[in-house]
Amino acid sequence: MMSPTPVSHSVRACRRVVTAALLSTLLAAGAHAKDDDALFATSEPLVLRLEGPFAAIKGTKSKPQYMDGKLKLQEGGVEKTFDVRMRLRGHSRADVCEFPPLLLNFKTSDLKGSVLGGENKLKLVTHCKGMSVFDQYLRLEYLSYRALNLLTDMSLRARPLTVTYYDTERKREIDTRPALFIEDEERFAERKGLTQVQLPRIEAKQYDRDALGLVNMFEYFIGNTDWSAILGSQGAMCCHNIVPYQRADGVFIPVPYDYDSAGIVNTPYALPNERLHITSVRQRIYRGNICDSMEDLESRLQKFDAVKPQLLELFSTISGLDKREAASATAYVDEFFETRADPKKVERAFRSNCKK
Repeated sequence: MMSPTPVSHSVRACRRVVTAALLSTLLAAGAHAKDDDALFATSEPLVLRLEGPFAAIKGTKSKPQYMDGKLKLQEGGVEKTFDVRMRLRGHSRADVCEFPPLLLNFKTSDLKGSVLGGENKLKLVTHCKGMSVFDQYLRLEYLSYRALNLLTDMSLRARPLTVTYYDTERKREIDTRPALFIEDEERFAERKGLTQVQLPRIEAKQYDRDALGLVNMFEYFIGNTDWSAILGSQGAMCCHNIVPYQRADGVFIPVPYDYDSAGIVNTPYALPNERLHITSVRQRIYRGNICDSMEDLESRLQKFDAVKPQLLELFSTISGLDKREAASATAYVDEFFETRADPKKVERAFRSNCKK
């Protein structure tokens, strides 16, 4: 057996230098990742001011186009100002909302060192209408994102905001209202090592079965039917209120978003899909079109069991909901768990309309 070759002092020193450099690089990368993740690291509302020609932006509904504006926020006692381009987004909300949702587009290099560091595009969910109850609807939609975060890390993150809107054409403040930032879809792909795909149609069998099954059950939990993991809306690319991602092994992962039509939110403009033969968005219907075994259903239901206390707390006054909205939301959550506790109700809810 050969004895190991002696290592010289110079080689050891070189290794120490390389190791130190590598450690420094890793620490710097970790710090960079932490900085880039600052926006969604807390659920505390971020206070900011958004300036732009909002009346003109709303007027582009038929053909949304970017317009220039500025975003201002306070960090460390210093006001920071960033250039931003804004346009309308969404279809149903753009039609019904007095103040529709926006897409904000930044120059990433401008945001370095701020709470927005690493971002490029962000979806801004706004209050929709002037009545204060719409602040509650927005809060319930935010809590729906939080609920899915409790169930799976394959979910987009959201950050609550308090935004003052200033119209630069009319030279006046419009309002100060709660809003949400939704994690960018491309940023999510980077964070999870996935590839975002553009396809006209994706078959259910192409998805990870458990991932799709959990999305099916979550949408049932919040009472949302305004989505499709198979097709896009009105001939658009797949999918409707679902972002399809692909893993390295070719399997697809569905990631949902946009919950303003869910029963747990219960906005006045949310209408049930006529094809589903339900009379209210509060009426739950399971849209998984493949019959899952009771064993598969049980494994998914156990995920909800595991976070039941957190779900009930989430949709309570503790999360900033008014007593009336909290009572309605927690009652809706309780209804789900009443179904879950009865095997006959589980069979009827999740297997009665599926394809054998």
